[in-house]
Amino acid sequence: MQHDLAALIRKTASQVRTRDFVWSAMISAGIGVAIVILRPEAEKSLVLIAWAVFLASLLIRYRLSSGREWAQPVERVVASEINAQQSELATLRLAEGVAEALPEPLFILDESGVVEHANPAAEDFLNAKSVEGRHFAATLRAPNVYEAVEAIAKGEPARIVDFSTLGSVERHCRAFVAPLKGAGQRERILVYVRDLTSERRVEQMRADFVASASHELRTPLASLLGFIETLRGHAKDDPEARERFLAIMQAQAERMQRLVADLMSLSRIELHEHVPPREQVDLAAIAEDVIESLRPMFEQSSAIVDFENLADGPIFVVGDRDELFQSIQNLIDNAAKYGGEPAMIKVKTGRGVGPSLAQDGEVSHRSGDTAAQVAGRIGRAVGEIAFVQIRDFGPGIERGDLPRLTERFYRVNIERSKKSGGTGLGLAIVKHIINRHKGGLQVESRLAGGTAFTCYLPASVEPPPVD
Repeated sequence: MQHDLAALIRKTASQVRTRDFVWSAMISAGIGVAIVILRPEAEKSLVLIAWAVFLASLLIRYRLSSGREWAQPVERVVASEINAQQSELATLRLAEGVAEALPEPLFILDESGVVEHANPAAEDFLNAKSVEGRHFAATLRAPNVYEAVEAIAKGEPARIVDFSTLGSVERHCRAFVAPLKGAGQRERILVYVRDLTSERRVEQMRADFVASASHELRTPLASLLGFIETLRGHAKDDPEARERFLAIMQAQAERMQRLVADLMSLSRIELHEHVPPREQVDLAAIAEDVIESLRPMFEQSSAIVDFENLADGPIFVVGDRDELFQSIQNLIDNAAKYGGEPAMIKVKTGRGVGPSLAQDGEVSHRSGDTAAQVAGRIGRAVGEIAFVQIRDFGPGIERGDLPRLTERFYRVNIERSKKSGGTGLGLAIVKHIINRHKGGLQVESRLAGGTAFTCYLPASVEPPPVD
């Protein structure tokens, strides 16, 4: 490219030199004509000879000097500019590479607030592509951050702004907004976002764990202490009472163990709830694996489980296999405990809208997200939503209880829940797992007609690569 540019400069210099020679010849000829007119007594031949000598000397000068000499000053100037531009481009590429590698969202805006650059972390943060060219106020729904951008555009110093994003999972963030100034360039605005959700969740998790543990463990601990005092007192020589009390104490200790395990599990899920999973898994295969793993429990309780994959093939979703396994396991476990004696359970997987209890014409009550709501929230068609549904045919749930089922420690029937060994955290765990997967949980129930829990999840647009 530089060789072509040098040749172009020499060609242009040669054209300029030729034009200068023509103009010099014309101007000197004009001077000679003026002398002849103004001085009639002057020798015309002498004027003509002088003009010819001038042109000859000028022509010799042009012939002896190459076009390269004429082009060298211009080449030096152009080369200097090219080097400066290349250095600036290298700096810009380095800055862009640093921005691309940053794990936190970064935006560069022009003075009017239009996004000129957004790194991949910013696109993941917004769950959107092609952010460049859009106005920042329409890209990030955080009015106080945009107010800081406007203030920076008016010449105010850099500032730090805390904000929260709304959605299925609330995220707590901090934005650093500062001006970007370059020599000879117009001002730009940098917006660097730090996600503080994990830190906030750790603080909240610690407070919730202490509050929940102290509240829920108080009763079984008091019961254990009471039985221990009894066994150390008048019942220490009563074998029958000792065996009965030890059995109760073991049940209470096991319940506390389950409670602590569920609290820890819920805390881990909540801690990473704002981080979407990356792995592609088969939802139908996971449901089958859960049923197979619970087979001994079904045989012990005489529960009947029927599985049907309405998609007639793999149903790939982007998800965490262990967490999806846990959520389906919790729902099937609930159906086995509260779905009647013996319980009859239907597990179905598929795409689109899950089967409804109201399809047979009976009235049912519903709470939670529909397939259309989940699809609209993530910008997909309803057909691109996968579901897994667990239905029992037990006594059903009252309409007023449906919205509160996923609350921590909420139980429709406290005595029955404690008798069955429930901790009141199973559905809360399911809810947070589904939230992390950007899905939705729907509960539909009919008194004396059973209950159906349907988990809606975004289906994978492309199948996973074959190893």
